[in-house]
Amino acid sequence: MRIMEANVLAVDIGTSSVRAMLFRTDGSIVAKEQVPYAVERPRPGFEEQDPELLKRETVRAIGACLQKNKSEASSVKAICFSSQMYGIFALDNNHVPLCNIILWSDSRAEKQAKSVKKSTNSGPFYDHTGCPANSIYPVYKIAWLREEAPSLFRKARRFVSIKEYVLNELTGHWFVDHSLASATGLFDIRSLKWDREPLEYAGVVEEMLARPVAGEMCFPFTNEVLRREWGLPPDVQVFPGGGDGPLANIGSGAALQGWVNIDLGTSGAARATIHEPAFDEEGSLWCYCITKNLWAYGGILTNVGNAYQWMGTSVGFFRENHSETQLFDVLNRYAAEAEPGSNGLFFLPYLRKTRSPYWDDRLKGVIYGLKAEHDIRHITRSLLEAIAYDIAVIIEKIKAKIKVQTPILLTGGLSRNRLIPQILADVLDTPVKVPQNSEGSIAGAAILGFHGMGILKDYFFPSPNLETEEVFVPEKSSVLTYKECKRKYSMLVSIPWDREGIP
Repeated sequence: MRIMEANVLAVDIGTSSVRAMLFRTDGSIVAKEQVPYAVERPRPGFEEQDPELLKRETVRAIGACLQKNKSEASSVKAICFSSQMYGIFALDNNHVPLCNIILWSDSRAEKQAKSVKKSTNSGPFYDHTGCPANSIYPVYKIAWLREEAPSLFRKARRFVSIKEYVLNELTGHWFVDHSLASATGLFDIRSLKWDREPLEYAGVVEEMLARPVAGEMCFPFTNEVLRREWGLPPDVQVFPGGGDGPLANIGSGAALQGWVNIDLGTSGAARATIHEPAFDEEGSLWCYCITKNLWAYGGILTNVGNAYQWMGTSVGFFRENHSETQLFDVLNRYAAEAEPGSNGLFFLPYLRKTRSPYWDDRLKGVIYGLKAEHDIRHITRSLLEAIAYDIAVIIEKIKAKIKVQTPILLTGGLSRNRLIPQILADVLDTPVKVPQNSEGSIAGAAILGFHGMGILKDYFFPSPNLETEEVFVPEKSSVLTYKECKRKYSMLVSIPWDREGIP
């Protein structure tokens, strides 16, 4: 079979589900499967998942996807992975998990992160790692295990992410792609090696971590039982791929210098693609390696789709009469009925710990300016507007370092709500384009696989049909409204709401 006829199976191991999709070289998807799973919250601030469960569900999703189009399975020449970032768990000497995955949204390591902070968010390792000092990063989660679970820590022989655990099942090797390694706080993003200082701080050595490799480095598929069960050819290759955030830039079409992808799902992010590592003086933004010539520079929002879900399930008085999908449709309709600016109502959506652009754990959820004339329409829209205000701050900081290209590309589950891209366009005063393929990270994994095999010359699928892409242009009156609203919102965020209780 000629290599140009190859298909790539892309797999995205997310926080709420695992997705498997079979891609052709033109970017078309010929089969897909999605398997959901839950997050465990054993105590306040703890958010975990069972690594064995996620590995089983990943195997199940891949098998189910390939079964949907058996004729195409024999043409799969590569499997390439995207996955959730920032998660970490410990393995014993027999590679058996000693604990659950400590997720990106888990905040148990606040004390450890705060202990290394000084006057800024950056901490002592930022200039090497590109990671601000925050509990989201595995370096502080490992330090928490060392300090708070010492008996478990003493048994640990390796610390890995869920993707490394799955990759070992398929290849028999322990390796981690550069983008996931970049998001640990343990990795020097210039030298692309584990960094001695944060390793010493966490109490680990390089041998306890996987070997860092390029996301396009190929490994042979050695699990013959699974290969035969899935109907894959003997020469199928495995590519580690990348983290879901950096890969969303590639999958959205933002793979060139200065292009920005806004990705809004359970969490959210705004990232620019750049050709060399970048650092900001305040440590507000992070920087992760994507490939040997590309880095992602940007910030992450914790409170996005999960906050919107909370709005529907905890505040929406109509929740008992609708499924979750119907519920979001109702919320979207209500938000669209309110005027830009939500009639002076502001929703600070910090229901979980605040990451970019403020990195301030004192911020909490606040509905400010509530009056009798407000209703669920204004509350719902004000939450979406708050997400846009925070994204705008991140992009302003990106612009301080590089020239940002337009339009800005929007992907993720919330991009399917037509109101979101229009709000972003108005708040940013910049055109926002929703690409034809809004899959983002999983499409990025497929592109990386095709590129790694030499099938795609650049990090793009062939040019899409532009008629199927929609560009949202700023509306002048709304731009003026949002300029004033964003100024007021920034003032609200700067209030020390929880320093001594009520301000």
